[in-house]
Amino acid sequence: MRLGLSSAAFYGRLETEDAAEKLRDFPVACCEIFLETWSEYSSDFGKTVRERLRFLPCRSIHAKGLQFEGDLFGASEKQRRDAFRLLENVLDCGAALGAGVWVFHGPPDVRSGLAPNRIRGLSDTLGRVCRMAGERGMVMAWENVSWCALKSPEDAKYLMEACPALAFTLDIKQAKLTGVDPFAFLPVLGSRLAHVHVLDWDEGGRLCLPGQGSFDFPRFFQALADMGYQGDIILEPYAAQAEDEAALAQSLIFLRSLLP
Repeated sequence: MRLGLSSAAFYGRLETEDAAEKLRDFPVACCEIFLETWSEYSSDFGKTVRERLRFLPCRSIHAKGLQFEGDLFGASEKQRRDAFRLLENVLDCGAALGAGVWVFHGPPDVRSGLAPNRIRGLSDTLGRVCRMAGERGMVMAWENVSWCALKSPEDAKYLMEACPALAFTLDIKQAKLTGVDPFAFLPVLGSRLAHVHVLDWDEGGRLCLPGQGSFDFPRFFQALADMGYQGDIILEPYAAQAEDEAALAQSLIFLRSLLP
């Protein structure tokens, strides 16, 4: 397992290419690049960001999913066509960055109770998307998100049956926001867990940097090691938790000290 930091930490403060350069200032072995807007969805932009990263490997990309991810399953043929065109550009950017994982939020749960079994054309669409990612040396890793379709281990089970090629991202803060124990995902995802996002929370449930909260990271990392997890651990704070760069660096040192 390698420890990395997401450029999302600097969302709203730095443009993506500048955030990529900033990532090199922190004690990490890899990174995730959060693509923020349509103009960044291209192989040319991926090459630009890779140059700014220099020798820091980009392990994953994460697009602003609300712009197109739900429309991959849209009722309109035009919606689907445009969404797939955007996705192709996103994946081309990821390939140029050398990323191996594309983190996918999925359709937003704009109406209460959007479960995977209610998503139009699920299996066919997922199969097509996974093939597109695979052609570029990437896996599609659907992430549990409190405001999207995948919220629980039961949702993950359904998606695994719908698409055998699908991988997953476990976000422990999103599990917490949904009221699900992050550990409950591990036996379900098993070898199909490709990526992990971490943050922490205090006794009052407020999000904070790892080392400032109450989550049992030693137990979590050991559980990952015991199940043979070979992916990366990406610290993905919101801007509010990343304002103090010294504290952010200290949190990364804390996490690094706990990795098996």
